[in-house]
Amino acid sequence: MPFWGDTVTNEQYLYVSYFVAAGTGITAAAVMILWLGRAHHEATAGATAKNVGMVLRRVFPTWLILAVLLGFMSVTYFDCNHDSYATIVADREHLIHKTQEQVTAMCRYLAVALVAYGFVMMLFLWARARSVRNKPTRGLNV
Repeated sequence: MPFWGDTVTNEQYLYVSYFVAAGTGITAAAVMILWLGRAHHEATAGATAKNVGMVLRRVFPTWLILAVLLGFMSVTYFDCNHDSYATIVADREHLIHKTQEQVTAMCRYLAVALVAYGFVMMLFLWARARSVRNKPTRGLNV
């Protein structure tokens, strides 16, 4: 029984790999959103800076999905040896290499988005902790 890749034309492989790579990247972003969602919601909830926390909660999923899509779209199939659609489709190795490059770029963009968003969260939590610490307390002064 032949391997799936042997029975598919290069053009079919291009279409399938393109959408599978995009689906894989969006799935990775969705997993990160679900995995970090509860902790993120708890970190941004609270009376202090409530509006900023609400904005951060709404931006978080969009931020990660956009990062993955930007990584996906950052890879071009054109280069010095492949300047037309026909030459791109004719070279299976080039298609495989570009698919791997897309997956790598999506992972890299997702990692950078998580680090950048983590930095924003760190600043938000620092400001929230600082404002809570500076609030006057009622009751006994010790």
